[in-house]
Amino acid sequence: MPSFREYPRLSFLPLAALALGAYYLLVLVPLGHRAQERDAPLQKARLKLAASLDQNPAKAIDFLHITNQLAETKQARDILGDAKLKAAARLELGAALRARMNATFRLSDYEVERTKQTNELTRLAKQQQTSIEPAVFAGFPELTADMQQPRLLRPALSFADALLRVALQCKVSAIHSLQVPLELSNAPPPSGTGAPERLVEIPMQIEFTGPAASAACLLQSLPLRADELRASGWPEAPADKPPLFVDRLILKKQSPDKLDEVRASVRAVGFVLRE
Repeated sequence: MPSFREYPRLSFLPLAALALGAYYLLVLVPLGHRAQERDAPLQKARLKLAASLDQNPAKAIDFLHITNQLAETKQARDILGDAKLKAAARLELGAALRARMNATFRLSDYEVERTKQTNELTRLAKQQQTSIEPAVFAGFPELTADMQQPRLLRPALSFADALLRVALQCKVSAIHSLQVPLELSNAPPPSGTGAPERLVEIPMQIEFTGPAASAACLLQSLPLRADELRASGWPEAPADKPPLFVDRLILKKQSPDKLDEVRASVRAVGFVLRE
C-alpha cells in the first residue's frame, strides 16, 4: 500500500499528462499545421527551381553549383556592360558632325554641303585617276517627303563621303554606283519589337572595280577611325571619319584577261546613337 507521501506524487502524474496533452493539442498541433502551410510555398519554389535547372526534384539541389553559376553570370554581365561602353565610344560621331546633326535642319544648307562634298570627291578622283560614274553622286542621300527625321541626312552624307574617300585612297579603278537607302532605317523601330531604339542603322551599297589589293585595302580600312587610319599609313585621313562595317560582300572576276582585277559589291553599314 502506498505511503502518505506517495499520494501527492501519484495524483500529480495524471495532471502532468493532461497538461502535456493539452500543450500538444493547443500548441504543437497548430504550430505543425502552420509550419506545413509555410512550407508549401517553399516546396513549390523548390520544385520550380529544380525544373528550371532541369534536375530531378527528388534529389538534393546543388546550391554550390547555383552559386558558381550566379557568379559566372555576374561576371559575364560585367563583361557585356564593358563591351557596350566600348562599342558606344567607338560609334560616337565626331563633335563637328554631332553639332551639324543636332542643329536645326535647313535643306539649303544641306544642299550646299552635298555639292561641296561632290566637288571635293571629284577632285580627289582625278588625282587618284579613278573613274566615278554619274550614278555615284546621284545615289547621295536626299530629302524625301516621307522622311521623318531629316537630321539623319547629315550622318548619312558623312558616311557616304567616308566610304568614297576610303575607296579613292585605296586606288580602286572605277566606282560604278552608290546607294544610301536612308528611308529604310529613318523611322524608330516599333515598340515591343525588342529592337534597340537608340541605334540607327544607315546602310550603303557601293559597287567598284579595281585590283584585288585595293578591295582588300577598302575592307580593312572601313572599320577604322581617323586616328587608326593615320597610324596605318594614311596621314590625311578625314578627322571625323566614322567606323563603317561590312555587312555583305560579292567579288567577281572582271575578265579572264585581268586576273588581278575584281568587281566588288559591298554593303557597308554605319550607326548613329540617338540622344
